[in-house]
Amino acid sequence: MQLRKLLDEGWKDKIGIVAISWTEGRYGSASEGRLQRMVREFHPDIRVIRETKQINDDFAPLVYVPANFVFDKNGKLIYGDGNREHLSKEKLIGLLKQGG
Repeated sequence: MQLRKLLDEGWKDKIGIVAISWTEGRYGSASEGRLQRMVREFHPDIRVIRETKQINDDFAPLVYVPANFVFDKNGKLIYGDGNREHLSKEKLIGLLKQGG
């Protein structure tokens, strides 16, 4: 996974990763244990927030899950529109450098 590699390569002080638990419970039974296991396996620095009406409103129209969004350190959206698009490590590093 590109994001895990970035975190492991020392970018964890420059990037914050937030995962929105969008489909947990929508398509079967929700499992907090399964969700936490995924987070531990991905990387301990990932943060998970739960879907809310406000999250839905903020990210609508979200076409695909997973979707990548990149915000600068001031919270301004610098990449992403809710579509599934491959975000290479090189592109992400460029966006991070652009966003300060």
